[in-house]
Amino acid sequence: MKKTYILFAMAATVVFFAACNRGAKPDKDGFYTAESGLMYKFIEKHEDARLVEMDDLLEGEMAIVFEGDTLFSNIGHPDLITRVEDDWFQGGHNEAFLMMHEGEHAVFGISADSIAKFLEPTQMPQGYKPNQNMRIYYDVHLTHILSKEDIAKREADYMAEMNKKQEAEAELIKQYLANNKITVKPTESGLYVVVKKAGTGKKAENGSTVSVYYAGRLLNGKLFDTNIESVAKAEGRQGGHFQPFAFTLGQRSVIRGWEEGIVGLKKGAKATLIIPSNLAYGASGAGNDIPPYSPLVFDVEVVSVN
Repeated sequence: MKKTYILFAMAATVVFFAACNRGAKPDKDGFYTAESGLMYKFIEKHEDARLVEMDDLLEGEMAIVFEGDTLFSNIGHPDLITRVEDDWFQGGHNEAFLMMHEGEHAVFGISADSIAKFLEPTQMPQGYKPNQNMRIYYDVHLTHILSKEDIAKREADYMAEMNKKQEAEAELIKQYLANNKITVKPTESGLYVVVKKAGTGKKAENGSTVSVYYAGRLLNGKLFDTNIESVAKAEGRQGGHFQPFAFTLGQRSVIRGWEEGIVGLKKGAKATLIIPSNLAYGASGAGNDIPPYSPLVFDVEVVSVN
């Protein structure tokens, strides 16, 4: 995995644009060879589109292949590929990237010996042998080119959207409380704990190992996680582990809203925790199910306290 990362990282630190022998004939596999030794073959061209420049950030799909083995691939999942920076050797990655226009698809063959000069032998792909004219191939489909200005605008737009969501969160919680006729006061941190059943067993405290059944939803009622089989079936969710979830309070193994909300509940207690995003997943969100700045609602049942 480390060698894959290093080979990929080099694609983010390169830039020497040697002239290409565009008048030369391709080899039997359709590859042309630039004066620098870089091999290139365009699968799809868009010469009227934007050309890659220094410091651009590139998005798209890329596979890195050596001797038939795929070292890296995000094919089917376009993402950031690299920033075009200074090259470490002639005929390197950025000479390849700087040939490309937005939307183009190309394959580049880069000298494995040239890359090996900057890596330990153990960091090279398995099967590499020096001085055998071996190449590492980069299959690149360039979907977007982002300049410094584009990147700055994207970041500014993202922050504006996040600020908007953060500002709207308090009103969303207020509306949820009103719609559900919830009148309990929040804790100092903003957490709401609505006890439905007090329980009669041992009280949970920091250091206690507790087991709980739970169902987690967004404020709109969308279920994102549960270990309660009847809830999962009612929502049409397949699979899952329908066993109590055990954790130790105070070890930060769960979100802060759980740490605060379950402390004080007794064995057998049932409660609803209404958790603002700063006590949950905040600006990051969690996967595709929990957007940034999402307040969460958890129905919990404390099965055991030890």
